[in-house]
Amino acid sequence: MKKWITFFCWIPVLFATGQTSEGFRELKKLCEKQEVLPTDSSLFLSYKFNNGIHYLSPLYKAIYRERELKKQDSGFYYEMLTRSLCLAGDYASVLSIEKQRYLLPEDISGASIDTLTNVISEYADARKFILGQSAKQRVVMSNEANNRPQHCAFVLSLLEGFYKQGFRYLAMEMLYNETGKQHSKLNAAMGYYTAEPVAGELIRKALELGFTLVPYEDNQPDHTAKQREYTQAKHLADFISLKDSTAKLLVLAGYGHIEEAALSDERIPMAAYFKILTGINPYTIDQTGLTEYSSLPYQTAVYDAWIRKHPAGNPSVILTGKEPFDLFGLHLYDLQVLHPPTKIMNERPTWLSAGGLKKETPVAAAYRSTFFVQAYYEEEYNEKTVQLIIPADQTYCNAANGLYYLYLRKGKYKIIFRDKLYKQLGVKEMTVE
Repeated sequence: MKKWITFFCWIPVLFATGQTSEGFRELKKLCEKQEVLPTDSSLFLSYKFNNGIHYLSPLYKAIYRERELKKQDSGFYYEMLTRSLCLAGDYASVLSIEKQRYLLPEDISGASIDTLTNVISEYADARKFILGQSAKQRVVMSNEANNRPQHCAFVLSLLEGFYKQGFRYLAMEMLYNETGKQHSKLNAAMGYYTAEPVAGELIRKALELGFTLVPYEDNQPDHTAKQREYTQAKHLADFISLKDSTAKLLVLAGYGHIEEAALSDERIPMAAYFKILTGINPYTIDQTGLTEYSSLPYQTAVYDAWIRKHPAGNPSVILTGKEPFDLFGLHLYDLQVLHPPTKIMNERPTWLSAGGLKKETPVAAAYRSTFFVQAYYEEEYNEKTVQLIIPADQTYCNAANGLYYLYLRKGKYKIIFRDKLYKQLGVKEMTVE
């Protein structure tokens, strides 16, 4: 796979296929033969190793202990595996695995889906539509799936627009919520999922613009799901009432926490509790329902049928008349963002550009055993603590021409080259104009 070639060639844009990346297949060959690092039998795939971040370690474990972990809980295994692939910058393999797992349930009626897809509708550009609505809002909530980094990339593309509208606080479920701790600089101690490079870029950009980061997660592990939802809402409500009563607040949460209504008494979502506690009706944006290979089979079937009949090239809002159309008829959000099928170019998803904020940048392998390439901001880089720093982008997926393509903002970077065992081979400087 790792070709010693440094020439440029034109690579076509493709929709994601059903095959895992060649890099992941190389890791499988390595890890199926040996236990690269000591592992345990727990289901959790952690990137933490020797008091730092080792971005390949969860993949080593996922491969070496695959049979054992699948027997324990195959659903959780695949969830953790796809999260680990996202951390390493291999989104093509995420889609491949999700596609292989996807089965159309027998109880989904083709006739009912046809009825939905025949709705008279049009698309609005999601970014323009959301910023057109958010200016008059006090609180905007968006969700994300932690194995779908394009959701953070989409919010990243909106950040400057939100800031211009007076939003000054970004509340994030992924932040560790520890009393007295301020989150003022991106690092590995902020939260487990903040080590994913796209999430890291979202945090980095928010701090650059002047946002204050607000943790609100429930830190009581013995709470029920219902108690967790209430506690999250209470933390946000207390922040508004005690810290800044005039705050314009942007909230990023996982999955269904931002649903505005309860479908049962067993689980009342955070956003529904928030409305009760504050009297503020948040503007809620669902990104998870209309993304390829959703976590729910029915949503996946509807998405597939809809996108075949109504192709989209950019994140969009489905409108009937001038109002957002609720494709699933549940009335849980103010609008849904339809993310188009991922386009893979040079083995990387093009949504990594975050609406044009980041530029596709080729990097040639500097060593024959190069496998993994990471880009760190020069001003953040420290060779003694690099294992605690979050890269701007990274991947082990190289293109057919042998080059690695990273998505980077303008600036100066330190590029680290590693082999399959995560051994650092060397560092070089790069400037992105």
